[in-house]
Amino acid sequence: MRHNDTGPFGMRMPDIPPARRAIFVAVIAWSLAWKGASLWRAARNGSKPWFVALLLTNTLGVLDAVYLFVLDRHRSSYRLIEEDILTATGEPEQGGHWDEPRGPAGP
Repeated sequence: MRHNDTGPFGMRMPDIPPARRAIFVAVIAWSLAWKGASLWRAARNGSKPWFVALLLTNTLGVLDAVYLFVLDRHRSSYRLIEEDILTATGEPEQGGHWDEPRGPAGP
């Protein structure tokens, strides 16, 4: 059996016009840039469901952009409001159970 150079659509790579190859490469670069940025941000925020959803879907950057510009902005604005309140009241930041100091309580 002889190996041929046909791609997934039955065309050989040399048969694809250079303009279409450039468009194809640009679309891949666009998708990878958005995918990388959104996955990095979801991982940094500890958002496992979003990380998995963004990893498994390919929407040419649309879902990734929605996460970065809509959902993550809402989360960061919430953090800013919380920081403003803590600064105004002079209270220390409240941690969850996982980051509270361990050991005996009391003076």
